[in-house]
Amino acid sequence: MRPMGLAISERAAHAIEFAKVRRGLVLGRFGARAIPSGAIKEGYINDKSAVTESLRSLQKALSMEFVSVSLPEEKAYLFKTELPKRAVTDLRQAIELRLEENVPMSAADAVFDYVVIPDSADADRIEVSVSVLPKKMVATYLEIIKSAGLKPLAFSIGSAAASRAVIAKGDLGTFLIVNVGETGTDLSIASRGAVQFNLSVAIGGDALTAALEKHFSVDAEAARRLKEERGFVKNRKNMELFFSLMNTVSAIKDEVNKLFIYWQTRQKPQGAADRKIEKIILCGRDASLAGFDEYLSTAVQIPVEVADVWRNAFAYDRHIPAIPFLDSLDYASAIGLALPQDI
Repeated sequence: MRPMGLAISERAAHAIEFAKVRRGLVLGRFGARAIPSGAIKEGYINDKSAVTESLRSLQKALSMEFVSVSLPEEKAYLFKTELPKRAVTDLRQAIELRLEENVPMSAADAVFDYVVIPDSADADRIEVSVSVLPKKMVATYLEIIKSAGLKPLAFSIGSAAASRAVIAKGDLGTFLIVNVGETGTDLSIASRGAVQFNLSVAIGGDALTAALEKHFSVDAEAARRLKEERGFVKNRKNMELFFSLMNTVSAIKDEVNKLFIYWQTRQKPQGAADRKIEKIILCGRDASLAGFDEYLSTAVQIPVEVADVWRNAFAYDRHIPAIPFLDSLDYASAIGLALPQDI
């Protein structure tokens, strides 16, 4: 019953599995299907039949059965809370009593999960990171997944799944993850093994393509081809392409910088450990645009790296995955969902 990871975004569904062999994990089945434009918007499913058909096509192609599924970040609420160890007998119930203090919905209308944050500064208190989604939204995703012939075993916020893939197992440092999709960019901060902040920005790969259309006076298809052929190769000739995208890239940088400043300067409880952001990790195909990592590092003044989405699955000297590097960056959430729980 080991589930495949199934990550659903506005434009595509990605699925992946790992197989266990004597020497560890290897890549098993994988695939992706496009989702028609507008069928999912800002996390809400507007066209159930279109999304179901895309998932059913993927299910048939990969013979999928059990899945661990991502839920949209756009409508998720994340908050951190502390509870006294001695007074808590039922942790889930104690968190439920605090939901309405932290999110704009009643406990009856919400679905939530939590992660206990390790390495607390106060031994007498439990710190938890809580993620909350509207119950109706979760019910809709559950409905279409079952309609596609799939059996969901677990759900996870997409940013939490991605962090599980791109941050080394056991690393309790603080990282800002920038996940660039086609219609938007998800910014999340993972610290001490849990995602503690999430923000969605409506600027993504489509905006980069539109900027190329305008600069080079070409249609959308030619702009996409130009981005694929030249956008990810770093040389002097292609720098014109990067500079043509500067306004769009700068808008993403500004949002990253705002979140970076907020986290670095926010008020912390007395005695709390200083958890500065150590590194920015980029995932999503368009995040590996040539020059973007250096530009962001110069602007924010901390290291920036393009993710190694396989780091918790296998090393390249032991197993070479069949998914090309650029494509693998779009599988980050699916990989995090597919990794065994003991990883």
